[in-house]
Formats: sequence, structure tokens, C-alpha cells
Amino acid sequence: MSSWSCPFEVNGLCNKVAGAYCRPGMKGCILVGKVRFADGVVPEPRWPPGKGPSRRPPREDGESR
Repeated sequence: MSSWSCPFEVNGLCNKVAGAYCRPGMKGCILVGKVRFADGVVPEPRWPPGKGPSRRPPREDGESR
């Protein structure tokens, strides 16, 4: 068994995945594709209540990105 510490995890939150709870192997995590977990499932990011992935404001010209 081994131990690992992520440089992006601060107080249980991931600075790499827009402040989501740290869930090793989640989409966007630096471990994706480098390790395989026993259940084979890649966890989805989850955010604290009232938080979420940052949303871009709409463009002034009305066009989508």
C-alpha cells in the first residue's frame, strides 16, 4: 500500500477542478489515465453546496462560444 498527496488539494477542495471536493481520479484530476481503481469507475466532480463549476458570462454579441 502507498500514500499520495496532491499538490492541488487544499482543505479538501481541488484547485485544479474549479474548487470541487477532492475525489482522487475524478474527471479533470491529474490521476486520470495514470491509475486504475478497483471498481473501475471514474468519479464525477462534486462541489460544496452553493458552489459549482464557474460559468462564463454570456457574450455581448449574443453568439455562443
